[in-house]
Amino acid sequence: MKNTITIFNKKLNTILYIGLLLTGIQSFAQDTIYVDNQLSSNCSGDYSILNRNCSGTDGDAFNTLAGASAVAAPGDTVIIREGIFSTQLAPLHSGTALDRIVYKNFDNEDVLITGVTLSPAVLLYEVDYITIDGLKIENVRRWLNALGANHLIIKNNTFKDAVDGGGSSKTGLFFQESDHNRITNNIIDNSTQDNIALIQSNYNLIDTNTITNAAHVLWTIKCSNYNVIRENYFHNDLQKIGEVYDCANVGHGDSPYLKITSFDDTKHNVIEQNIFAFTTSPVNASPYSGIQYAGQNGIIRNNIFYECQGPPISLTLYSNEATFNYGNRIYNNDFYNNEFGGIDISGSTSHTFYNQEIKNNILYKNQFIQRDSRWSWYDALDTKPVQIFTGRTTDVALDNNNIFNSQIDELYTIAYGSRNSLSNPDPESLTWWETNHPQLFLNNLQANPDFVDALAYDFHLSQGSPMINAGGFLTNTPTAGSGTTMVVADATYFTDGFGITDYYGDTVQLQGQTVSASITNVNYTTNTLTLNTPLTWTAGQLLSKAYKGTAPDIGAFEYDENTLSTINLEAEKSPFKVYPNPTSSEITIALNTTETSTITNLSIVNLLGTTVYSNTINNKKIIPFDMKDLPSGVYFLKIDMNNKQVVKRILKK
Repeated sequence: MKNTITIFNKKLNTILYIGLLLTGIQSFAQDTIYVDNQLSSNCSGDYSILNRNCSGTDGDAFNTLAGASAVAAPGDTVIIREGIFSTQLAPLHSGTALDRIVYKNFDNEDVLITGVTLSPAVLLYEVDYITIDGLKIENVRRWLNALGANHLIIKNNTFKDAVDGGGSSKTGLFFQESDHNRITNNIIDNSTQDNIALIQSNYNLIDTNTITNAAHVLWTIKCSNYNVIRENYFHNDLQKIGEVYDCANVGHGDSPYLKITSFDDTKHNVIEQNIFAFTTSPVNASPYSGIQYAGQNGIIRNNIFYECQGPPISLTLYSNEATFNYGNRIYNNDFYNNEFGGIDISGSTSHTFYNQEIKNNILYKNQFIQRDSRWSWYDALDTKPVQIFTGRTTDVALDNNNIFNSQIDELYTIAYGSRNSLSNPDPESLTWWETNHPQLFLNNLQANPDFVDALAYDFHLSQGSPMINAGGFLTNTPTAGSGTTMVVADATYFTDGFGITDYYGDTVQLQGQTVSASITNVNYTTNTLTLNTPLTWTAGQLLSKAYKGTAPDIGAFEYDENTLSTINLEAEKSPFKVYPNPTSSEITIALNTTETSTITNLSIVNLLGTTVYSNTINNKKIIPFDMKDLPSGVYFLKIDMNNKQVVKRILKK
């Protein structure tokens, strides 16, 4: 078959005929292909969406996933109809940057891939530019393996119950040598090992997921660089939440994706704006952390850690995977009501550990609860108001944090020593530590941070909080200058977005200025920022991420009197009722009988500012809504009416 392409040229005025092979034409096609396992045979152009048989004109349809995967080409969308599938989804062809291949459910139909022999249920082997959207993968041996697969989008899916009896690291969403992928807006719950694993995989974005319950860890990053984990909700009743390590004989294991050993190779990963809601802890064994961390030049910022029974962040060292831990920046996080302090800093001198900066964090009302009776030091610390464990006095700086339980200079807020030592030092106050070890503790505050409602997990700052404008700037400009190229004392606090799609460079602001600029490039070797708009600075001028007021705030949230948390919602006369509130599942939103408007849109926003639900409403006055799949915590209902928007706070139990 040939296509005729006509080219008009003013000088030649000729017609050029070019023959194109059929395969060339197909590579530019954008077709919809259906999968319907109710069909007794495939449909060739005569599929009926309405009748789910071969009696219509809606295009091609296959009765198996494999049939559609065999023909799907760049630009095609494979629409899967409601049904239960017991075979693997394994795309055979790649899409392109402009023409992805998309596999998704039809409208809101339930597409379930299940079967305990599926290992994995979804295999993405050396294919690129594939989207998996809106599927349910449940009760399988393994969920998804991506090997040598790049530019994937895994979104709006439910992954539940990966039941590999051997506890393989490949049980969950397993990525090896796979770059520039995105895992977004999924529910990922209950595996017998790791829910998400990145092995030698770079430039990946994991965002806005609800990730719960794994027998080992909810997510792991190993010998992988420039990855971002942001705006997720984490809760693990079984073990720890996250880990960042190098690789010590880990990986898929089958050629060509063999097990990998690579040290000092887990750099510039960013963990930000997540909720770490709970980790359990064993009896008479090492505790389960929020993040067990041994990476290099990473950023952990703007996260919330609460009710973790193990240390929320453990800067750890041990052989062999955790031997390089340096250059990390941990700033503007909130730690509240955890039971192994807030931050645990290894005292090991056997491995590489240096240049750790812990800044502008709130550590408030954490404590130590003994669950391990093997160590006499833990007997002395039981129920004490420990905010920080440290086994060292060098190579780390805790600067401008708020460290407080209930009174100034309360003993045991700093626990210094080693669990296996029989002669740890007596406890001292924070003031003592700042006086005697100013290289370790400096410029820290001791005050009630005055959260909006900590008991309801709302950690925004109230008006008048002593944390407002009390933060330290992150770095400075050693020499004066102007323009879009700025040399700073320490560029490792910042990111330029790493070239990841839908992730952007930090916005920065100089002290004493109201203008800001976005970072388009960071050279970590020369400490040079490239900005999208020119700025002017003096020698030694302080610099931070963009802030309001006269200085950055301490804690995960910059105070803004116009944010949802700080609006006095309940004081306003509301045109509707929401009940029950608090709720464990369904709520009803009902307009008052005197209200003439109707509801046109309903949105639900979590404390991170992420919209977790939004839907157009067809001018109704009463709306039931089921919140049972949302994590516990505070949410804001944004109700759009014909002529206004109203916001109401609601607590999900």
